[in-house]
Amino acid sequence: MRKDFLFWGVRLERWLLRFVVICAVMLVSVQWFTNDPALQVISKADKTITDQGNLGPAQSDLHNLVTFQLLDYIALPRAAVLVNGEKKSYFEHRYVTVPVNDGDELAIDTGFYEHAVSFKIIGTYGNVREPVVGTVIDVQGTIKKIGTVVID
Repeated sequence: MRKDFLFWGVRLERWLLRFVVICAVMLVSVQWFTNDPALQVISKADKTITDQGNLGPAQSDLHNLVTFQLLDYIALPRAAVLVNGEKKSYFEHRYVTVPVNDGDELAIDTGFYEHAVSFKIIGTYGNVREPVVGTVIDVQGTIKKIGTVVID
């Protein structure tokens, strides 16, 4: 009787060990597939494209551009560039380029952040005369107007 019990115990232990190993392999593989960096980049790009809505410039709006650089930080995703009071782009990266037209009012919104944030206009494209390249804008937790866009 004791020999039969040990025989069944060994078989049960072998099957239990196999089951645990298979579960561990499945758990690791599922975590690897759900946290795959390539899938995360693709899903983020898809989210960016679908969430842009009116944020994405039309092809005809790309004649005059203003490029901002975020100083002292790599990204502040809740800081935004406002054109005529509408949020056109967010500082998800250090550099942001927005399309502008003559007479547009530019502003920067850092209402979410309580600390001082500095931005610099590093370039313009087209016939943009104002804002001037090299202008540094310091904002602390508010919306700061940069000025009116002047295009020659």
